[in-house]
Amino acid sequence: EEGGGGVDVDDLRRYTKYGGGYRPDSSAVDLFWKVVSEFSPTERGLLLKFVTSCSRAPLGGFKYLHPPFLIHKVECEASFFASLPGTRDVDRLPSASTCYNTLKLPNYRRKDTLRKKLLHAITSNAGFELS
Repeated sequence: EEGGGGVDVDDLRRYTKYGGGYRPDSSAVDLFWKVVSEFSPTERGLLLKFVTSCSRAPLGGFKYLHPPFLIHKVECEASFFASLPGTRDVDRLPSASTCYNTLKLPNYRRKDTLRKKLLHAITSNAGFELS
């Protein structure tokens, strides 16, 4: 049922940890999960590869991923109004520490910005591994 990458978003979310000031209910975290749930199976696989260097979930699910998937906050300046369309949101791209299975996620204010920046980050690092 899960295509390329086989990433079960609910399972990933269940075992994800948060750092740098993010909590499960932080607005950027909420935007992240909304975006990832709308990703294609291929995009989910690319995200997982970007963060963990492997495009597939561990055998048995994400509870067996060590260290656990971590979303770490990168505090970036943006206008108080950055959540409004037509204003400037955070410009920085997400990055990752694959040794620690950590996604360093800037505190984006808008879903469209997060989606665009995340897709750019995970696809520009993919090289020729899009099979």
